[in-house]
Amino acid sequence: MVCRLSFRDAHARFLRLASGALFALALIGAPGDARTEAVAVELILAIDCSSSVQPEEYALQMRGVADAFRSPEVIQAIASATPNGVAVTLVQWSGESMQTQALPWTHVHDKESAAAFAQQVEESPQYMQWGATAIGEALSFSVGLFEDNGFEGVRQVIDVSGDGSSNQGEFPTVVRPLVIAAGVTINGLAILNDEPNLDKYYKEQVIGGKRSFVERAKDFADFGAAIRRKLIREIGSPPSVRLDTQTARAR
Repeated sequence: MVCRLSFRDAHARFLRLASGALFALALIGAPGDARTEAVAVELILAIDCSSSVQPEEYALQMRGVADAFRSPEVIQAIASATPNGVAVTLVQWSGESMQTQALPWTHVHDKESAAAFAQQVEESPQYMQWGATAIGEALSFSVGLFEDNGFEGVRQVIDVSGDGSSNQGEFPTVVRPLVIAAGVTINGLAILNDEPNLDKYYKEQVIGGKRSFVERAKDFADFGAAIRRKLIREIGSPPSVRLDTQTARAR
């Protein structure tokens, strides 16, 4: 499944939604909406597939995500997440206008559904093996995926991982305020094999929102352990006050 949202479109959407925030809040609070399912977290896993990522390094990322969703600690966090587990999707990204929703939104709430999602991750092909590093464009694309996805999360999180700083397209410092204004948290996983200080860059220029944080992986071989720690922290974080979350969100 491929879905694209340009920064211009995202910017215009945020401006429209900001002006209608009170109306959106009323809609979110309306009962009986059969199109949405309540979950604790709507989570986007945004995986770097730029030119610096070799096929074997992509495979390490996919194996790391899959193994994390099979780990008892992550399964326990998912099963304990109230209400009703999490909704998760996988995005692959590289340069400007090079983003793909590689897996559809999936409801993960117990050991069986986590195992099924892990299998989908393992079987997901690498849709791109080239391109620059456009983190801001990846954020702009990802935030559009929360709209009309069939889920209503207490929290919305973009989990962006990569091995380099942004060098193309809108920079993350431009996109980040718009994402935060929509009530979305941006967390980062910095892979340090090429840029030893990338975690500092992610902290200063990429992440944002309530309880945002950066996890570090020494290299791609360390990615699996890092993403497991990250998922436990993201899924297990205590929920925000519901009213505050809905007021900030723009759906």
